[in-house]
Amino acid sequence: MNKVAKLAVAGAVVMMVASATAAFAEDTPPPKPQVSAAAGKDLQAAQKALTAKSYDEALTDLDKVKANPKKNDYDEYLMNEFYFSAYAGAKKFQEAQAPLEAAMTSKYMPPDELKQRHMQAAALAYQLQNYDKAIEFGNLALKDGTSTVQLNTIVAQSYYLKNDFKNTDSFVRGMVDDEVKAGQTPDEEILLLGESASQKLNDEAGESHWLELLAAYHPKPAYWQNLLQDMYTTKMTDKQLLQLYRLSAEVGGLKSGSEYTDMAQLAMDAGSPGEAVSTLNAGFAANVFSATEKQRNQHLLDSAKKQAAADEPTLAKSEAESASAATGDRLVAVGVGYYGYGEYAKAVKDLSAGLAKGMSKDSTDARLLLAIAQLKAGDKAAAVQSFGQVKGNPVSERLAALWILHAKA
Repeated sequence: MNKVAKLAVAGAVVMMVASATAAFAEDTPPPKPQVSAAAGKDLQAAQKALTAKSYDEALTDLDKVKANPKKNDYDEYLMNEFYFSAYAGAKKFQEAQAPLEAAMTSKYMPPDELKQRHMQAAALAYQLQNYDKAIEFGNLALKDGTSTVQLNTIVAQSYYLKNDFKNTDSFVRGMVDDEVKAGQTPDEEILLLGESASQKLNDEAGESHWLELLAAYHPKPAYWQNLLQDMYTTKMTDKQLLQLYRLSAEVGGLKSGSEYTDMAQLAMDAGSPGEAVSTLNAGFAANVFSATEKQRNQHLLDSAKKQAAADEPTLAKSEAESASAATGDRLVAVGVGYYGYGEYAKAVKDLSAGLAKGMSKDSTDARLLLAIAQLKAGDKAAAVQSFGQVKGNPVSERLAALWILHAKA
């Protein structure tokens, strides 16, 4: 489990208990039950000490009430409330648990206040590493209709810390689903908790689910690297591998020199020398090539530049000639070329025209590249629609779904 998340919750627990202490010290309307004459003086003194935050003094007064054989049931209830307040205020959380639980079972506890006490009891139990009680009281608070990020985190982490990964996953899924439906951004640490639970359960589909959410709501290169990692072991064509590299480059996932080299070579083979040039330039700028790799990649860069210099001036003529072709393959090839030179609007035009004319092959790859070009041209709505139309191959469909995830982030 992420250590930072645990520490953050612990700090929140202290704040919750502290706020409870302040609430107990406030004056409340006179209750219908009556304090006994025998215990009234000491209870009043304890409440005065609590208001002054003199917790040791309050505990001394409460001990007198506890030892008084003539106290009534209502005295007992107030005594436990004040004991909890005094112990919590003094940060003696272990001692605070018993009086809080005793007060919650009292017939004098108002229903509305009981809801608040359930949340405080969950926080206190978590602080004491009593995870079963934290879950018990936390779920009671949730059943009461009390739902806060702190409370949900306490319950989720309590399941995790007692190695109940199945319930961790189930609880966090429900929590996150509700947040997403409400248009809220799920907390990063909670998503990491869900991912960790899936790892413990050896649930690859679950782990992918959490990584997708992390990439969508907290898009960091590390999350995307983990999300895309399995795809590199999937059997795919060279064009699909190039598309995977394109997505990796877009989300900051390219790291090794070999990845930059492979992407550049695949781009040249696909008729996109301009893309090969920009890829290798990015690799050199990021200093990812080893000493032995630099010479090889410099030769590859020189070759790509030479090819691009010969290719780019011919694209306009090729575009005009391709308009009368029987199929759209040549127009798509021109669109691929424009894409490599960063001419995304022109790429969209030719890729769209080629697909509309009809292709003899690779229409799925062309539609995926069209969507990417639309996104890079700034037309997110059209891109998402085009990504959704990528059908016919599981690898390409998966890549399209991940591009949608990136586009909507």
